[in-house]
Amino acid sequence: MSNDPAAAVNEDPFWSVVRRRHPDLDIVVLPPEAPPVADSGLPERAAEPFAEFVTAEADGCWARLVSHGMPVQSVRWIPGPTDDSVRRSITLTLDDAPAAVGIGHLRDAETLLTADGWQVFTPPTGLPRVLADRPGELGSESLLFGYAPDTGRLFLRLTSAGLPVGTSRVRELIGSAS
Repeated sequence: MSNDPAAAVNEDPFWSVVRRRHPDLDIVVLPPEAPPVADSGLPERAAEPFAEFVTAEADGCWARLVSHGMPVQSVRWIPGPTDDSVRRSITLTLDDAPAAVGIGHLRDAETLLTADGWQVFTPPTGLPRVLADRPGELGSESLLFGYAPDTGRLFLRLTSAGLPVGTSRVRELIGSAS
C-alpha cells in the first residue's frame, strides 16, 4: 500500500469498489493498531527482594516526610511499562492527622523530595497533595503524598519503576493479592 491516503483506498480491493460505487462517501482508512507492548529486553529479576527494597524505600519516605505515627500499609503488584514487567505499589495511610500537621508536612515535602532527586509538582487546586517522579531503569518511579482534610487522612503512595520478571511471572504476581 502507498503512503498516500487516496492511493491506499484506490489500491485496496474492497475499498476501491466501495469508492467506485459510492463516490459521495468519504472513506477514511485508519492505520493498523499499534503492536502490543514489547518485552523490556532486560534480564529477569527476582520479585521478592525488589518488593522488600520498595517497601523499605516507602518506609524511608514516610520517615523523612512525616516522621510520626504508625501508618497502615497496603501493597500490590500492578502491570509494568512492558508486558514482561511489574511495578510495586505501596500505600501508607495515617488517619486523624490534624489539618495543621498534614498541611505542614505537605509544605515541607517539596524541598525534601527535591533534595532526594525527585521532580516535584504541587497542584495549585484540589486535594492538598504533592506529586513526584524520578527516572528508573524501566520507566519512572512515582510518589503521591497528600492530605484529605475532610477525614484527616495523611497518605503516601509509592509506585516503583518497572521490574522485568517475565510474562508468566507477571500473570502470577498481578493475579495474586499480595
